[in-house]
Amino acid sequence: MGMFLDGLKVHNRRLMDSAGVQVDYRRGDYSIPLIATLGSSDWQEQSNSGGELYQELKSVDFIIDPGELKLGEQSLEPSRGDYIIHDGEKYVVIQTNNGTFWSWSDGFKTFYRIHTSKA
Repeated sequence: MGMFLDGLKVHNRRLMDSAGVQVDYRRGDYSIPLIATLGSSDWQEQSNSGGELYQELKSVDFIIDPGELKLGEQSLEPSRGDYIIHDGEKYVVIQTNNGTFWSWSDGFKTFYRIHTSKA
């Protein structure tokens, strides 16, 4: 898998270079400038009433290199209370129905896919 993984990393870096956008990742008083590509995720949540009622949900995803999401030397994982500023708009990190605030963008775990909702 070495050559395939190397090729995937090169592809992802070129994607960031050509389609990436400047964002600011915010946690508390800290701001981390990053390059991200945009995506989306769709999922369903069952109603709390226990019936067969489902709600269709969609997130705005920011795909980033996890090695860039750091405060000093400390690596971060996206979590509740974090948000992203993109084009002057605020996107709040949200929890999906599986309980996570992010997922891996691929099976090789090369990039975070951060799930957000426009505030």
